[in-house]
Amino acid sequence: MAPGRTGRSQGSLSQGSWRGKQYAESHRLLPVSLPAPPAPFQSDPESLPRSGSAVLEVRGLSKRYGDQVALGGIDFEVQQGQIFGLLGPNGSGKTTTLNCALGLLHPTSGSVSILGQPSQHIYETRGRVAVVFDKPVLLPSHTISQNLKYGARLRGQTVGRKASEVLKLVGLVGLEDRKAGQLSLGQMRRLSIALALAGNPELLVLDEPLAGLDPIGVREIMALLARLRDEGLTLLVSSHRLFEMERLLTHAGVLIQGKLAAIGSLEELLGAAGRIRAEVDAPERALELAHQNSWKVLAQRGQELTLDSGAPAEEVNQALVQAGIGVKRLTPARSSLPDLFEQLVDAQEQEQ
Repeated sequence: MAPGRTGRSQGSLSQGSWRGKQYAESHRLLPVSLPAPPAPFQSDPESLPRSGSAVLEVRGLSKRYGDQVALGGIDFEVQQGQIFGLLGPNGSGKTTTLNCALGLLHPTSGSVSILGQPSQHIYETRGRVAVVFDKPVLLPSHTISQNLKYGARLRGQTVGRKASEVLKLVGLVGLEDRKAGQLSLGQMRRLSIALALAGNPELLVLDEPLAGLDPIGVREIMALLARLRDEGLTLLVSSHRLFEMERLLTHAGVLIQGKLAAIGSLEELLGAAGRIRAEVDAPERALELAHQNSWKVLAQRGQELTLDSGAPAEEVNQALVQAGIGVKRLTPARSSLPDLFEQLVDAQEQEQ
């Protein structure tokens, strides 16, 4: 069994069989004793997140397995309304971070607060946080509608949004009577998201939502996540699919070998990548200067050079002027998440 998947409560399911328990584990549904529902959720209004407040706070989070460091003391916040991406290659610590944040794995050190509650008390936030992990576990012999109803019952809830509304949102209208076992992987993942949305959560967490999907499935999930973003739902998404995530996220943290190599809004991250487009009167001399300063020349078109300097634009401009090179125009060149990731990996390798 994978680390972090053993920390769930030992609640009993009077009708749950192994399959029901697996269903609950897949969607991180709160274990309850059926048929009696749990007590209504009670919360101190002062603990509720306000507009602009942190829905999730992670401070000094670390996780070790013996001598192996899975997380090396990371800090980040997810504010209400943000679409925050934990990005990085497989094995970088994304899922470990989510499991620690959700109280499914005990960190070695550090603290996590989610919707005003410490992660070890995450069950106090029931109904307000929904999680969709990368491997859907549904009831294959039950229809989509039955899966929705059974998922709500496991949480001790009714479907907070009308089933028809949720199915329309995830693009499964007309398939209500189709059995889950007959769905494609992309449809299964959309059904998993429908189950998560049925309770009207304040925070939706998705672990690798694009994993294993074909191009059509990727397009469908991306369109769905964009709709959720436009609705104002707060999302925390882990993914290694950088091209797709760049079109979705408002903020991101890049994990490399268990450490946050960069964090901020997408505009900050991509604007700070050190790429500059310069139009000069002596491009050959500018190329020599770039070589002397170890600037990467990414492209040249006539008198225009695109440079990856790793330095602020003002410093590049000053260096060009001091070298007697006339600068006609100098502007930041927007980078991309894959470009940023490559730069961060290169920087880390140089440090080691």
